[in-house]
Amino acid sequence: MTFNLFKYLTTLGFIYIYGRLILHYGEMLWAYMMNERILWNTKIERPRILFMGLGLGVMHLAVYSWYTIESETLLVVAISFLVFLAGFFLSILPWTDKFKSSMQGQKPVSSLKKDKNFNLNISEDQAQKLYHNLMRYDLLNSEKTSLQDFRNIFTKDWDTHNSKIHFNMDGPSSHEFYEYLSKEFPKNTMTIKNLFITSELVLRADGKKYKYNTLKNAPTRSSFSKKHSELNEIFRKIDL
Repeated sequence: MTFNLFKYLTTLGFIYIYGRLILHYGEMLWAYMMNERILWNTKIERPRILFMGLGLGVMHLAVYSWYTIESETLLVVAISFLVFLAGFFLSILPWTDKFKSSMQGQKPVSSLKKDKNFNLNISEDQAQKLYHNLMRYDLLNSEKTSLQDFRNIFTKDWDTHNSKIHFNMDGPSSHEFYEYLSKEFPKNTMTIKNLFITSELVLRADGKKYKYNTLKNAPTRSSFSKKHSELNEIFRKIDL
């Protein structure tokens, strides 16, 4: 009875962890095969792979040890299962909101002194391309957001202008826009929270602020947003 329960529970654990890996990185592989831009957030994915590797290693070691010892005594099974649970915990830890927030929130000390400016290292030509392509796909409310507004938001101190950006995008699409922007222009002091919440400079089309929980939890529901194809095409053309 104990033997079967151990085997059943560890099998469920492996199915859950490997299933999550396949779903997450399978979408990235599909995007690569379709020649689309891959949203690889180094600050999250590298620590995630490290934790997953350690966790799965401990899980496999626990099961291997249990098979090798070939003992049905309660003590051996209990120790093996506790070790397996430790590995399982390490494997699910990098998928939690707390882990992602702690990774995304890490900024160099020098950048913390400039938290009233996104300091986006974007050229005039790149800003124009990004602005006009966002308008082309109707992701930006051009009646409320001029090109000058767009440049002011990303390059000037927040309190030196009255500009606002009004996006025609829902929370998940806006989160994906942030991921693309951060990857395309890595030299910046942006976080998803100070871009959409703290600064109060980036708004929805109706003039209301975005909800932080909707933005933060968007990747847990799907790796790609409704506007994934449009955003991928927009950022692909920036350097052309």
